[in-house]
Amino acid sequence: MKKYFNYKAVFLVITVLFVGFFYLQGAGEKEQINNDQSYVLEVLEKDSLWIYEVYEGTSLLIRQEYIPAVKGRQGFKTKEDAQKIGKLVLDKLSENKMPAISIEDLNANAISYNKI
Repeated sequence: MKKYFNYKAVFLVITVLFVGFFYLQGAGEKEQINNDQSYVLEVLEKDSLWIYEVYEGTSLLIRQEYIPAVKGRQGFKTKEDAQKIGKLVLDKLSENKMPAISIEDLNANAISYNKI
């Protein structure tokens, strides 16, 4: 009986460590912002650049890997830039507006990009 208890205790400790490890790994990679109950913004790092994803409930609605409205495939250089534009998209969706981003929106939010 004592041997059975030791196995359960070891299994429990390993499980807690395993879950804690994956929780800490995920905490540094993405940041969630809830603007509305139905929309969620996640900012992720991908290939040394930043992207954002907008979810409606649990369904992926928008995955933006490049800065919208600019020529070429230019990625967000900072997490803050991706977060600003993602938040702007969330605000537009919450107001039932088209979530399009313009050059004026980028300039108003001080987003850095190469003008081609």
